[in-house]
Amino acid sequence: MGRLSKEILESKTIDSKEIFTEVAYLIGITHDFGKATTYFQNWLENEKRTQYAQHGFISSLVGYLVVKNFLLGIQKLDEFWYLPGITWIVISKHHGNLKDILNEEAVKLRDPDELEIVKEQLKDIFSNNLTEVEEIYRSLGCSDISKTLNEIKNLKNLTQQIRKDIKKICKNGFKDNDLKYYFLILFLYSILLDADKLDASGRKNLPKRENIPSNIVDEYKRKKFGKPKTEVDAIREKAYNEVIAKVDDINTTHERILSINLPTGCGKTLTGLSFALKLRERIKESLGFTPRIIYSLPFLSIIDQNAKTIEDILRLKYKKHEEIPSTLFLIHHHLADIEYKEVKDGELNIEELNRSILLTEGWHSEIVITTFVQLFHSLITNKNRAARKFHNIANSILILDEIQSIPHKYWLLINKVLKHLASNFNCWIILMTATKPLIFKNGEIKELVTDTEKYFNAFDRVVFNFDLDVKRFDEFKHEILNNVLHEDKDILIVLNTINSCKELYGFIKDELTTFYGIDKKDIKIDEDGVANFPDLELINLSTHILPSYRLRRINRIKDRKKKKRKIIVTTQLVEAGVDISSDIVYRDFAPLDCIIQTAGRCNRNNEKDKGRVKVIVLRDERQKFYKYIYDSTLINATEDVIKKFGKTIEEKDFVLTSVKKYYEIVVERGSDDSSKDLLTSINKLDFSKVVEFDLIQEKLPTISLFVEIDDLAERIRKKMEEILESKKGFEQKLEILGIRKEINNYTIQVRYSEKIEDAILNLNPIDGLEYYKCIKKSELDKYYKIDSGLNLGEGSLKFVML
Repeated sequence: MGRLSKEILESKTIDSKEIFTEVAYLIGITHDFGKATTYFQNWLENEKRTQYAQHGFISSLVGYLVVKNFLLGIQKLDEFWYLPGITWIVISKHHGNLKDILNEEAVKLRDPDELEIVKEQLKDIFSNNLTEVEEIYRSLGCSDISKTLNEIKNLKNLTQQIRKDIKKICKNGFKDNDLKYYFLILFLYSILLDADKLDASGRKNLPKRENIPSNIVDEYKRKKFGKPKTEVDAIREKAYNEVIAKVDDINTTHERILSINLPTGCGKTLTGLSFALKLRERIKESLGFTPRIIYSLPFLSIIDQNAKTIEDILRLKYKKHEEIPSTLFLIHHHLADIEYKEVKDGELNIEELNRSILLTEGWHSEIVITTFVQLFHSLITNKNRAARKFHNIANSILILDEIQSIPHKYWLLINKVLKHLASNFNCWIILMTATKPLIFKNGEIKELVTDTEKYFNAFDRVVFNFDLDVKRFDEFKHEILNNVLHEDKDILIVLNTINSCKELYGFIKDELTTFYGIDKKDIKIDEDGVANFPDLELINLSTHILPSYRLRRINRIKDRKKKKRKIIVTTQLVEAGVDISSDIVYRDFAPLDCIIQTAGRCNRNNEKDKGRVKVIVLRDERQKFYKYIYDSTLINATEDVIKKFGKTIEEKDFVLTSVKKYYEIVVERGSDDSSKDLLTSINKLDFSKVVEFDLIQEKLPTISLFVEIDDLAERIRKKMEEILESKKGFEQKLEILGIRKEINNYTIQVRYSEKIEDAILNLNPIDGLEYYKCIKKSELDKYYKIDSGLNLGEGSLKFVML
């Protein structure tokens, strides 16, 4: 443990690295000291557990003193006075989640029962195991363990000193508004957790670091696209070259918050990745270490698309293997496959399942693609499992794609956290968006595109039409039907609620059967769940449709070889980053950044006549749909901005100017109280309050529904139930994780209101899995339709980004 902890820290570049490396080693060799008691050994051998078998508290006392004595020995205690206290915190909580350090954790330092247990444990070690313990620790370079144990005998003074140190750490962090202590705890905590888990799994070394040619994206672009063929291609190439040219101008020490602000469809994915790889090479040459690249996005629908692009790029390096090694590229989110692939002796091997989980969740890879939830909930967390990857976020280049998805209430928090990572953990942050929020002030961020206006003016693909007169949904349905029947174009309709999305889809489908003279039972719904009519395909998308079917439909929309026009009825699922294009887009009213991102799905490549983006305000019998899901501050800001531009305006005259005005209003009217409260909790190390940070802002209860849509799903469900019945504990968890990808392909996450609670809870349970229900094959007609998804007869539901 000491060696592995030391190896992790030696692989990092941080200030005072030698000191922290030794402290990580000392934490590693002392974190389980309490297992030296005969009480713990008897528990292992005879399964006889008493209160004296617990080991965390006494180990934390030993760790505190060993680190303190080390710092005294090198005359550094005055400078690093906080490290013994942080050691105590890290060791005492390495088997659980962090809590309020001062008011919950430090209380045990005064708990008479805890102190009596330590006294008995010390007595036991001195009576039975002292010689062996001294030998063990002498071999580990710690020759004065007896002195340390004798110091613990003065338990009252020791615990008072630790409490004093803890109080000072919390007080200083709070008084100075300093994130330093929070992130040092997270850093050393994550190293201990990762080393501990890997060691317990039998993994005794870290995966080998990989080299990635910095020009690999250039090579990919040449082979896949060749020279620019269209005007849009030429604009993308110009933007790409301008950003890449900035690599040599970056001051790698002081310029660490960077921005790529370009219109939708301008090729930010390739541009951002290529820049990051070249920046990585510069950092290696100038600062002597190679940062990982963490590519983070808000939505799963974009991750699959971008992950495939990255895999295609990396195949230029790994041509001999069918799959890309996980040491090179890793996909991590709650639906991702758990297989860690590593090249050993020239062959691609898959690690056994437990180690695959640990290495994947620990982000041991050169390039990681993940969600905002995974990333930010590992930076702002009290959770053992989430924090474990933090040390691999240190020394990284973070690409934050579609950064506008971060709620305004967290802008201040994200600003402070990212600046701290950049300054103290050698991170570089690249923000990418077409609608850049004001998370950072001008002096805090370096623009990689000097003249953004030039690019936004060059993209004039659509005309916006704003109709802010409120429209009843029934009226809108007939308007859309009329356009479907009389416009020979692809149409994309983006709605704010799942229920309205399903209702419009069902209405159009029914009306088209009448129009074409088709009997309802004869409508051809193909294997992707797409409704086929003589001259068009009708496609429905929402989170109530199984993930694998959603992906297939998005790929179907992107397939330009298909000659039939497409009518797509969807929620915000395709709003940002998804590379699809339609001639006409209807968008139910939403915050301005959402409207502009949706417009990026209209005439994306400027291949046809100018596209039309029609923004309407829809309502049901209760209220406007946007009120179900969006913050009124954002909506009001959007209304105020749009009124300044009039009803009809071209893209080049609208996007850049309107976004700037919009975010200025949001900053002026919005509240950053949530950020301030969280920063206060972080600074005073109240980890119990840190859990209030939540990027998934929907507060309705959630249930997972497994849908037996085919024979394979039925076999997976039976396999799942067999595991749950025959296996217990960790073995059960491991085997379920082994088929997680298959399970998730047939699972939808549903947030439900009181209206449908009974219908949800009356579905078949999967015994052994809480909050999991099953729709069996025999119930599909009643509860699930292949084209429109979950069918519980629910009322209007909020759409939730998952």
